[in-house]
Amino acid sequence: MKLVSVHPSLLDKYEKDPEVLKKAKRPYVLVIRLKYKEKRYDFAVPIRSNIPAAAPKDQYFALPPRPTTRPRNRHGLHYIKMFPVTKEYLIRYRTEGNEFATLIQNIIDKNKRTIITECQTYLDTYAKGIRPSYSTDIDFLLSLLFPNDD
Repeated sequence: MKLVSVHPSLLDKYEKDPEVLKKAKRPYVLVIRLKYKEKRYDFAVPIRSNIPAAAPKDQYFALPPRPTTRPRNRHGLHYIKMFPVTKEYLIRYRTEGNEFATLIQNIIDKNKRTIITECQTYLDTYAKGIRPSYSTDIDFLLSLLFPNDD
């Protein structure tokens, strides 16, 4: 897993889903080869600095707070905001000289199995029709990303 940014053209493609986070240059964690409805896809999981304190623990992976994280909110990988992505839309996220980004990458590397398991569990639950409020519409986004798939 690595830190990436997503090309603005993909965010433009996804603009009809109001839950896709559209902040330019946001870091994402690329989680590859997750299974969703019997097919495998790559997903981008956004790193958010203000996940609401009321968010259930199974909806995010906590990271150390950023200076922009408001009191009682969480900083972390927000699973309910993940979306499918293909390699052509990925941009390298530069961590050189950025101590905080390097720390985040190290935490992600050490917790890779946990993050993959939690993302897969979220997708399995989502595929069964259990969809949290404010989650991205994965089926709709897949139809935009792969318009010729049935």
